[in-house]
Amino acid sequence: MLRAIIRSALAIGFAIFAARQVVYGGRDLARYNKMREMSGDPPLGIRTQKPETNAEARTSNPFAMIASLPSDLARYLKLKSM
Repeated sequence: MLRAIIRSALAIGFAIFAARQVVYGGRDLARYNKMREMSGDPPLGIRTQKPETNAEARTSNPFAMIASLPSDLARYLKLKSM
């Protein structure tokens, strides 16, 4: 009987934890989508024609990777100097 009570308490605790994660995750997603809307991006989860990063081009085209190195280095140095 004690085991059943402990299992029930753990199950209820896990259910409450999971529900809170879903609720707060939904709020965060709504907030994030509002920020994306302000910047002119589509909501999260909607496919766009352009890739989010140029990682796709880097893996398929080695020349694109080499050409992007100067801009990546400049971005890194700018972030490092902040």
